[in-house]
Amino acid sequence: MGYSGQPMKVIKANRALLKKSKNFRELRKDYLNYSQETKLHFKELTDVERKIVRDKIRAQAKKDSLQEIGIYILSITIVLGAFYAIFYFG
Repeated sequence: MGYSGQPMKVIKANRALLKKSKNFRELRKDYLNYSQETKLHFKELTDVERKIVRDKIRAQAKKDSLQEIGIYILSITIVLGAFYAIFYFG
């Protein structure tokens, strides 16, 4: 159980938070300024670097697809083995 002073502390903390909040007009002004000042800078890659990155992505995709196929084959084998066991021993 809490003590009787707890609700007053909560009310004071909430009032302090409300004083810090901004109104809609200030938020809108900040948002407009932020969106105009934001500039994205991307690293420029040479053709060789692009080829290296592209080859890494393709190799990873091939590895993932082979792993997925292996999981499918293993799953099908387990399911067929379970059906065989059910019909043969059941």
